[in-house]
Amino acid sequence: MRKSKAEFEKLFQTASTIQKLMQAGDVLYSSIGPSTYFFSHTGIVGNDGQIFHAHPSGGITESLTAYLSRHRHGGSITLLRPKIDPSGAAEWAERFISLMKGYRFSRALADPAWNYCTKFVWQAFWSGASTDLTSARKQLSRRWIFPHHIKQSTHFEPIAKFSLEYRL
Repeated sequence: MRKSKAEFEKLFQTASTIQKLMQAGDVLYSSIGPSTYFFSHTGIVGNDGQIFHAHPSGGITESLTAYLSRHRHGGSITLLRPKIDPSGAAEWAERFISLMKGYRFSRALADPAWNYCTKFVWQAFWSGASTDLTSARKQLSRRWIFPHHIKQSTHFEPIAKFSLEYRL
């Protein structure tokens, strides 16, 4: 289906608003919906403002506008700001995104090759900022990192929530 000019303008307006608030190391948390296969999704903001996240084809680096275009009408994006210095997490994400071979649910937390979105964000903070977002120091070598671990982490402050009102 062809997108209307108004739909594109809404996308860029949302992107412009979020872009003004974003800082390196912030995390974008998207709500559950069909565009994310009924899972929520996360990505981390790099030092250059690009979004780093796991995708079925591997690690993806893209602009905020491109990232938002993956999320459909009716969803929301929450901007989470780390309470700790996130510069190391942002740097880790930039350095390791290219090592991701594909999107696979793997419990091996030290393995950046086979990844999924919340595990990648967790790895960035664990390896780059010495912070366990789950606050569950048991079984750190092999465990699942679920979306609620990121969204409800005490290491983040929700800065803003954006309703995705455009239809793509």
